[in-house]
Amino acid sequence: MKVGIIATDLDGTFLRDDHQFDRGRFQAQLDQMNHQGQHFVVASGNQLQHCIDVLDGITGELTYVAENGGLVIDSNGQPLSESLIDLDLLQELLTFVATTPALSGAQISVSGKRGAYIRPVDDSAVMRYFLSNLQIVSDLSAIDDHVYKATFSWPDADASADWHAAAINQQFAGRLRATVSGGNGLDVIPPHVNKAAGLAYLQTHWQVPASLTAAFGDNGNDLEMLREADYSYAMQNAIAPVKEVARFQTKLDNNHDGVLATIDQLI
Repeated sequence: MKVGIIATDLDGTFLRDDHQFDRGRFQAQLDQMNHQGQHFVVASGNQLQHCIDVLDGITGELTYVAENGGLVIDSNGQPLSESLIDLDLLQELLTFVATTPALSGAQISVSGKRGAYIRPVDDSAVMRYFLSNLQIVSDLSAIDDHVYKATFSWPDADASADWHAAAINQQFAGRLRATVSGGNGLDVIPPHVNKAAGLAYLQTHWQVPASLTAAFGDNGNDLEMLREADYSYAMQNAIAPVKEVARFQTKLDNNHDGVLATIDQLI
C-alpha cells in the first residue's frame, strides 16, 4: 500500500526509550517518501524546537505538528497554524494548580514562541532534554510571550490517574483541556487543540484524505489523531485506550523500531 501522509508521535512511538532512532534507515525511507510525493509529519506534544533537534541531521521534507497541535510548521519552517493560550487564562490556571491541594507540588513548564519557561525549583536534566531555548524565571505568571501550552508533572504520582486531568478539565471546561502526554506529564492546551486538528489541517492543505493517511501513537494525546487516519497504528507498547481506538497494531514496540518497520510496508 502507498499512503499520502505518514504522521507519528515521537516519545514511546518513533523514538526508542533512549530517545534515539535508526537514522540511516529513516533517511533512506524519507528519501523514498519525498521521491514518491508522500509527506512525513512529526506530531508531538513537545516543543517545536525539541522536535527539530530530535531530527537534526535528517534531510528532506519534514513537517511538524508540535505542541499537541498548537503549532503547525511546514518543511520550510513557515507556520501554517497556531493556537494560543490567553495570558490572563494562563495566570488563572497557574493559580488554580498552586492553590488546589490535590494538584499541589507540580513541576511546571510553559511553552512559548520564543522559548520554554520554568522556575528554578523545576530545573533538571529531564527538563533540559525536552525543552529548548530554556529560560528560568522566578514568576511564570510574568511571562510575556505567545503561549502554546503549560505542562504539569507530579514526581510522586501518576498524572494518568483521572483526577489530575479531571480537576483541571472541570474547572476550565470550554476554556482549556488537559491531556496526558506521556510518563506522568499533563499538557494543558486550548480546548480545540489536539494533534488531530493539526493533521486535519495538513490533510486539507495537501488534499490527502483520511483513507490515504497513516498515523502512529502510544498515549492519550494521540487518540484524536488516530481517529483521523484510516491506517491508524497503536504501538505494541501503547496504553490500552490507544489500542482500542487504532485499527492496527505494530508488530514491534518502540524499542525495536516498530514505526520504521511499518513504514517499509506503507511506502
